[in-house]
Amino acid sequence: MSTSPDRSTNPLSVDAPAPPPDRVAGESSGQAPTESAALPTEGAEADSAPAGAPAPPRPARATTTLGAGSRDMLISMLILLPIVGLMAFLGRGCSFSPGGPTMDPSAIPTVDARQALGAAARQVPFPLRQPALPGGWRANMVDQRKAPGDASAVRVGWITPAGRYLRLVQTTAEEGALVAAETGGPPTSAAPLREAGVSWVNYTAANGEQSWARRADGVEWLITGDGVHAEFQILAQALVAAPPLPPKG
Repeated sequence: MSTSPDRSTNPLSVDAPAPPPDRVAGESSGQAPTESAALPTEGAEADSAPAGAPAPPRPARATTTLGAGSRDMLISMLILLPIVGLMAFLGRGCSFSPGGPTMDPSAIPTVDARQALGAAARQVPFPLRQPALPGGWRANMVDQRKAPGDASAVRVGWITPAGRYLRLVQTTAEEGALVAAETGGPPTSAAPLREAGVSWVNYTAANGEQSWARRADGVEWLITGDGVHAEFQILAQALVAAPPLPPKG
């Protein structure tokens, strides 16, 4: 007779369950299981998010600024072109000269000095003179701003044929104050000068510019500017030779 217990009738006998099929080999032997995980793709990661949870932010796509840079450059050029054009227009009236800056006479606006002086002669309390200058001299300003001591004054500016500038002031102001006001400060030197048959005082300003001053019949004449000696002579001779304009009635 067999002494082996009958497992089919013994209630204490339980067969060991079979290992689940998804356990990897080696787990039953006590070895640590090895896992092989594939990196999730972008779509898979989004699909694995719980329902109702916000989607994770997507990485920013690379962009190019080539189009924006070209557009900005075009806008900058449209802004700068009028400025450059204005500077070129203003610059065409000036040129470099070793003796100082000169101006292109054709690029300077002109005024009718004869008409302006004729009108001023009827407004100021002293006789004015209108020098008759040779061709090529262009009057570009006439004004009646007050001179030092609140004295009446009439100024006329000319551009010479060589592009230099001379200004004639006729006033009753005191000579020293007038020279300082018209030349930007007290003169550094003064010397007697005889020109056009009459006496003048030649003043030198701090910037080196010359001024010729003369008082005749109670009127102070002052010629100043960046002109050369020959141009001063032309204006002085024309001024001495000019008759007084009819005064105000």
